[in-house]
Amino acid sequence: MSESYGVEVMPQSVLVARLCMWVQAVLGMVGLFLLFVLLGSAPVGAVGGVLLAGLTVPLVMILLIGFLAMRVASRRGWVRTCGIVIEFLLVLLGVWQLVDGAGFGNVLGVLLAGVVFAQLCRAPAAAWFDR
Repeated sequence: MSESYGVEVMPQSVLVARLCMWVQAVLGMVGLFLLFVLLGSAPVGAVGGVLLAGLTVPLVMILLIGFLAMRVASRRGWVRTCGIVIEFLLVLLGVWQLVDGAGFGNVLGVLLAGVVFAQLCRAPAAAWFDR
């Protein structure tokens, strides 16, 4: 009855991906908060319901990234799969936005998403989530 369970240490690639996901979530929430403050100071007619409804998509993405970062320690396969898909989509969207102009936020977003995507695709990350 006194079997010892081996505790596996989280691989560095997973730690880096998780840290970058937390940075994405925090910076995204700060940016969205600042955008809401900016829209709150705009005249009432200038801010339409369509614009506010359009801001729910980034909010959902930010919350999803934070949720996935929180669930990394569970070692569930769906966490890695969802992370890879979301970060790949963020890289594609970021590269598309970089065509119009390279701002600091765009470059940082693409770099963070690219790092998370690359780290989650590595073999140690796949082994960590394959339990």
